This record gives sequence, C-alpha cells and structure tokens, in this order.
Amino acid sequence: MGEKKSMYVFRPLIILVNRCLIALIFCLPAASLSRVKAPNFVIIYADDLGYSQLSIPMMKEKPEYAHPLHQTPNIAKLAKRGMRFSSAYAPSPVCTPSRASIQFGMTTARVGCISIHDVVMNKRRIDMGKNVSIAEMIKAANKNHVTAFFGKGCTPMGWFKDHGYDVTDFNHKHPNGNAHGDWWEPHTKTPIPDKDPKRVFSLAKTSVDFLEKRAEDKKPFFLTISHYAVHVRNSSLEKTRKKYLSILAKENGIDGGISDNKAGESNNLRSLWEQANYAAMMEDMDTSIGLVLDKLKAVGLEENTYVIFSSDNGGGNQNPPLQGGKAKMWEGGLRVPMIVAGPGIEANSQCDHPVAQWDYLTTMHDLVGSEVPLPKNLDGISLRPVFEKGNAGKLAKRESGFIFHFPAFYTTPITAFRLGDYKLMRQLNTGEIKLFNVAEDMGESKELSKKMPKKVKEMVLKLDAYLMRVGAWSIKEVYDTRQEELDGWIRQDLKRITETRKKLTEQDLKIETKSKLKTGMQKALQNSKRHQKGLKELERQRTSSDWF
Repeated sequence: MGEKKSMYVFRPLIILVNRCLIALIFCLPAASLSRVKAPNFVIIYADDLGYSQLSIPMMKEKPEYAHPLHQTPNIAKLAKRGMRFSSAYAPSPVCTPSRASIQFGMTTARVGCISIHDVVMNKRRIDMGKNVSIAEMIKAANKNHVTAFFGKGCTPMGWFKDHGYDVTDFNHKHPNGNAHGDWWEPHTKTPIPDKDPKRVFSLAKTSVDFLEKRAEDKKPFFLTISHYAVHVRNSSLEKTRKKYLSILAKENGIDGGISDNKAGESNNLRSLWEQANYAAMMEDMDTSIGLVLDKLKAVGLEENTYVIFSSDNGGGNQNPPLQGGKAKMWEGGLRVPMIVAGPGIEANSQCDHPVAQWDYLTTMHDLVGSEVPLPKNLDGISLRPVFEKGNAGKLAKRESGFIFHFPAFYTTPITAFRLGDYKLMRQLNTGEIKLFNVAEDMGESKELSKKMPKKVKEMVLKLDAYLMRVGAWSIKEVYDTRQEELDGWIRQDLKRITETRKKLTEQDLKIETKSKLKTGMQKALQNSKRHQKGLKELERQRTSSDWF
C-alpha cells in the first residue's frame, strides 16, 4: 500500500516534468534538432563555374554581379531558401587538386596534389588513401549513413569505393575523370547521347534513384553530385541552345536569326553560337540540379538535408568584377559561387565571412555530431556558427589563413595567401610580391605592397612557415621533375624510332607488318616533336615574369 501511495503522490510531478521536456524540445532551434536525427548531406559540385556566371549574384546588394544572359532558376531557388556566400574559395584554380582538397579537408599543399599533371606528386607516389575522406569520416560517425559519389572524380584518388563511398557510378575501364563528360566510355570513344549533354540528365536520374531508396529505407546519407558541366567541350540540348540563339539574335538585331550551325556561320555569328551553347549548357545543368532538389522535397527529405552548391574553380569565361579565371591565382580563378540550404539556415540570407571548401569535412563532422576525433593535420574549420547565425556567427581562428599554392609548370606559377582582408600573391619565378585588400577591392586593382611593407613581411613569414611545415613543392623541384619526365619520354621516342627504322630495313616484310611499322614510326616522330616542343616551352616558362 505504501509503494502504491508513493507512486500516486509523485505522478503529478512526473507529468509536469514530461510536459516541460516536451515544451523544451519544441523550443529548441532547428540546428539543435538536427542533433536528434542524423542529418543528410548533398554536395552539388559544378566544374569551371565562375563567380558571376549564375543568374543570381553572390552579393544580394550587387545585382550587376549576376550574368545577364544565363538562366539558372533552380540554383536561384536554392539561394532563396538558403544562404549565399560572397567570399567562398575553391582550393585551387584548377579541378584535380580542388577535388582532392575538398575530400580530405586540407589545402592542396598539405594533401600533396597541387596541379592537374602534378609531376612531383607522381614522382613521390603520394598515397591519397592515407587521408580520411568526408565519406570515411561520416561512416565512422554513423555506420548507418549511406555514402554515394556520382560524376566526375579525382584521378589521383582512383576508385572512390576505396575512399569510403558505398555507391558510385564508376562503371568504366578507368575511374571517372573529365573525359567521361565528353564520352560515355572514353576508352572506346563511345559518344554520349545528344539528349544527355555532359551527362547532366543521367547524373540526375542516378541521384534521384538514390534519393528514392533513402526515402524507402530511412537511412541517413551523404551524396556528392559532381557535374562535368560547364567544363569544355561545351555541349547542350538543341532546344535549349535554340532558345539562346533566338535571344542573342534579338539582342544583336540579327534579322533572320542565328542558325544552329556553328561551322557554317561567319566569325561573329560563330562567337554568338558559342555564347548560346554555353548558356544552354548552364541551363541544362541547372535543370538537372532542379530535378534532384525537387525529388529531395517530394520524398520528404529536404527538411533534414544540408545542400551545398559550389564549383571546383573559377570560370574560363569572364568573371566580372573579378580579375582572371581558371588556372589563374587572381580572385577570378579562386573565388567561386557557394550556396548552402538546410536545417537552421536562414532563408535568403548572405554570409560575408571568407570560407574555403576544405572547411566542408570539419563542418560536416560537427553537424553530424561525430564523437570520433578528427585528424590533427586538417586545415578546415567548422562553418556551423555561420550556418546558424550568418555574419553574426563566430568562426574558430584559422591557424594558417587561406593558402593557395600553385607551382605549376604549364602556366604562371603563383602562391596566394589570404589573411583577414588582405591577399598576398607571390610570382614564384621572380619572387615579386603583390598585396591587395580583397574585402574592399575584390577586383584587385589597387596594389598595396609598397605602402604596407610590414603587412607584407608578416604574411610572407606566415606563408613560408606553413609551406615548410607541410613540405610543399618548390617551383624549382616542379620544373626539374618535369624536365626529367620530358627527357625520359624523348629517350623512349628515339629508341622506338631507331628500332622501327631498323625493322623497316628487314627483307621480305609483309605489307601488313610494314604498314603497322610505318604507323608506329609516324606516331613516335609526332611524340618526339611534341616532347621537344614541351622542353622549349618549359625553358620559356622557367624565366617568365608574367602575372597572367
């Protein structure tokens, strides 16, 4: 009787506590609720998409930074329900190192992949598998997370199933690379159907199928959709292209319009056809993205999913108001569009804090609530504070700032370093320094190094300390290694030429054998000529003092 009585005495108190707990849960912000249920993540990665190539600007107060021709309504819709970033950086001005950096949360200098054809990385046989990828981090935090990667990969990383991804579309002879955006099977030069330019619609179909499965099995997921667009070779749907040909014909007062026949047009009309084709490719990619985002909402997954949209480097076209573009270390090559939508992120908001794509791994580690410690050699910080509070969010201090090391042998070699509002650039052949306040002068038109020698000295010391600490390649090592590579190829070419000439002098050669030998000789001579030309270009590049 005593036990029963005591239960009744405490029952009102228990009810009151339960009611308080329920009220507390409903009062929690969306960001806190995301801890209760494991969030999903979708990264949508465009290729070579410039800062001002979308129909919406990355600065809401600067509508002129939107592209006047391109139409990207689905990306605009994503920005309307999320946050755009006015000062987001890709890790590199070219694709391959950016793709390695984003996966491992490190600068390209630290990860050991600095350039597209990275001769030093190849010589040192850098093992990408020693690093923890985003997928591996997420799987360690929650083994129920399903991880998927569709589209253009990263050649030095090889097969993405070796880096923690459960599902991929790597169904070819070689791991997915850029050529898979031009050919269905690059090895056999199997063409991509005209109805699927740059694979945009097959990528959407694969992604939509993946989302439908997650809606059925209720498993949390991390999905990367890595587009081949808008990288050259440019291709688009005929109907989309004709829409822009009509727009450009009207804008330029061309009676009779512009035919959909690039080869048959004059130089001026051919240029307009190229513009129409590029704009159409942009819209086709946007349509593909819209199909995925619409499915995410339709199957009830949108509310608990963070969607991150960005590009692997600056655009090859003009990027006003930024200087430069792809393969250039000016803002036009590094600053890219970035939009994030998801739990706790204010709709139609803007963040002006500078961020980098190597922050994604650390951010997702924070958002997924992982109790597994991160590797100690990462460069990224968590962007969760700005996701939740925008510009009022306080980010952790970056020990190294933003370092973009680019000792490339095939273009102007420059290292760039942003610290606070300032960006320092060093031409690696000459050692010449430039300094800009990119917070006030994003067009990099006012050079400040002579006016601010103390700032230059401070930044150079920090930059050099970091590069030494991570063992970054020097430009001399890059040039010397490239020369070794070319010299080796030239020796091989000469050996083949000598051996083939000797075989061609043999008596009683069959016509078929002689034909094959002559074809081999022609190829060896062409290779030798190309490699000799490469040597001359390398010598010119070693002494170049260019900035562009």
